[in-house]
Amino acid sequence: MHLQELGIATLTSCFVNSNRDPKKGEPAKPSDFFYFTPATDKDTKISAAAANAFFALADAGKLPGWCVAQAPVDKLLKAKTSEQCGLGGFRRGATAEDPIKPLVWIGEGLVLFQPRVEDGVVRFPLGFVDTSGEVETSGGVVRVPELGNVWMIDGEFAVSS
Repeated sequence: MHLQELGIATLTSCFVNSNRDPKKGEPAKPSDFFYFTPATDKDTKISAAAANAFFALADAGKLPGWCVAQAPVDKLLKAKTSEQCGLGGFRRGATAEDPIKPLVWIGEGLVLFQPRVEDGVVRFPLGFVDTSGEVETSGGVVRVPELGNVWMIDGEFAVSS
């Protein structure tokens, strides 16, 4: 998809470069304005809480198979251990009596971890989309367009009534 926006990205970089001070930094590249450029491995950081929620739900057999199949398990394992979270889905310094309570919205072709609704927008640290789907919430419905098999970090979708 980012190749389809190459034209507007090139025009945007030309505009920015024509108005920049050459003494202050490097010129902009068209790729700086790609919205759909795939993230590189070093850019993707999954929160430890979302990773723990994923593993707790996977261990409990609560996640759809398609979600587990497309999950970036290596990144999730790295995120889980990056903040020295204990085994079994416990927060650092927590005990067995204080487990993480994973929050997840699961709908048709859609899984959103730890969603929060702010001003009609649902934001989540980790999400999986298999096909266009929707999740009913107390504040409305989250409808997602056809995105294909993707997982996303720090995503957001609009909530419609």
